Amino acid sequence: MTERTKFNAAVSFIIQKDDKILLFYRTDGYFKGGWWVLPAGHIEAGETASAAVVRECKEELGIEVALKDVEFAHVMHNLSGENQRIDFYFRVKRHKGEIRNLESEKCAKMDFFTLNELPPQDKIAPSTWLALQNILNNIPYSERDK
Repeated sequence: MTERTKFNAAVSFIIQKDDKILLFYRTDGYFKGGWWVLPAGHIEAGETASAAVVRECKEELGIEVALKDVEFAHVMHNLSGENQRIDFYFRVKRHKGEIRNLESEKCAKMDFFTLNELPPQDKIAPSTWLALQNILNNIPYSERDK
């Protein structure tokens, strides 16, 4: 009998300010240390993906997001790296509060970038780069295996 694969699941979210999106520069050495990434977090047991976005926005950024303001953008079946996982990407349409970096031990800095003036591709985590390209092209699903 073949063993069934067990996947971790994570959420990443796009927060826009005018025509710019928020990216974190992660330096913690755990998740893409030294690369720009979208704000993200793991889905906890018993939690939906969209509810994880609401929770992570509060924990990482100190902002309040209503569930109705979380909009699906993309899903990636990610087989790269040590952990196989499903990555859900969402747009946060509205939020309350001022965005703050509440996880400075993981994120050295954060900044807003236009999609035409992102950091160099070799400085953005490959899964973040692929997801952003697919979201821009309205492609709802992708796979990454390297």
